[in-house]
Amino acid sequence: MNFFKKALIATAVVGTFGVAQAADLTNAVKDHSVQGLEVATNADTSSVRVIVRELMEAGDKITLVFGKGVGTDITGAIFGSAAVPTAGNAGIKYGTGTFGLGFVSASTTSDVTTLVIEVLTGDPIPKDGSFEVAILGADFDKAKTAEATVTYSAVSGITGNAKDTTGNNVGKLLTTANQYSATVKTTLDGVIERASQVTFVSGASDTAKEEDTLVINITDNQTLLTPANGTNVQAKVTVFGDFSGASFTSAMTTTSGDTVSAVSIATDKKSMTFTVDDIAAAGIAGTYTATLDNASGVIKASKFTATVAIDASKAVTTNTVFNALDKADAGEWKVDATIINIPYMPVGYEGTSTSVHFSNLGPKADVIVEAVSVIDADGKSVTYKATDLGFDLAANSVTKVSQTKIMEVLSIPAGSHKLSVTFNIDGKSSDVSAYAYTSSAVGRAEVSNSQQK
Repeated sequence: MNFFKKALIATAVVGTFGVAQAADLTNAVKDHSVQGLEVATNADTSSVRVIVRELMEAGDKITLVFGKGVGTDITGAIFGSAAVPTAGNAGIKYGTGTFGLGFVSASTTSDVTTLVIEVLTGDPIPKDGSFEVAILGADFDKAKTAEATVTYSAVSGITGNAKDTTGNNVGKLLTTANQYSATVKTTLDGVIERASQVTFVSGASDTAKEEDTLVINITDNQTLLTPANGTNVQAKVTVFGDFSGASFTSAMTTTSGDTVSAVSIATDKKSMTFTVDDIAAAGIAGTYTATLDNASGVIKASKFTATVAIDASKAVTTNTVFNALDKADAGEWKVDATIINIPYMPVGYEGTSTSVHFSNLGPKADVIVEAVSVIDADGKSVTYKATDLGFDLAANSVTKVSQTKIMEVLSIPAGSHKLSVTFNIDGKSSDVSAYAYTSSAVGRAEVSNSQQK
């Protein structure tokens, strides 16, 4: 029996060793800009709300422990209904509250500051009443934002016992959000005229049918704390696709007052870019329209993606460029025709004959042989220029085209070759299909089915 009593006592003592939870602390009242924090000298002033969950009376003491992210030692506090912190002094603001708070002590050990304040004589802090704890921006250590915390506890001024012990007693003074976002508002959607392939039959933005437009929308949340802005902010828009066939000129329009560069097409013709430079503190939010005009040449069918990379400061080399958009769908240029690919077609082999068979269940249709990739005897790939097959597919018929005709049309030299041939057919995909048929002198045969896309 004596042992049982001792065990109960020991359990009760151990139970007092736990950390008491007190009040409810919100995280920062307002988010900071992720990108702005990286390039700013100091963060903006920030605060958390303390919501007490027990009546706090005159003489009750409140302890606020600031983590290492509050880099400057806090030596005092400014109190009032609209208190503003100063260097080394926390701002304790209670809005319309009728209670008062006063300074007791402050001490710092290993970069952790403990600030003690007390409820003054007069009205108590009612249950669910609140006050804000703010720290001046220059007092934060930006390298330790995760440790810019406030931990709350309270004791009775009469008994010294813990008070207000239910709730979440830790709040973060610095929380962050991305300042920028971007969308493709209008995609490239030109449908290329099949015969000459220099204009669009639909989707074009001009009466000459030579233009298509891409519209990018960028948002810039300047309401965040510590926003990046000014002449060092730059957004780079890159559109990936095939710009190799045509000779494009371009024009840029924008709803913002920022500086926008001309469109530049890369040397390899696989991408185009333009940049936006902020010229004022208003940020780079706006709608940016790039118009591509085909001056000459063949417009290639292509799918497009867009990336919007934003550098919060060109003057800083250590910050991270933020992708507000990363290879998002930016549209597609399609040929106004049925595209059929024969993935494997051997030609010119001794004792072997290959032909392509077209089935056309609709009206007569013209055929262009394009994007032909030839694998030579050394395993090297050679691409031949697109060309018209020279005749139409008759309506409601099956047409056979020999390997000799294919080699002649494409000017493929004599010898053995393995082809991957793409046919551009002026007909509905539901009407037209194709396959390659290969036979050999020893009686072997192979059929390569069409791949429509």
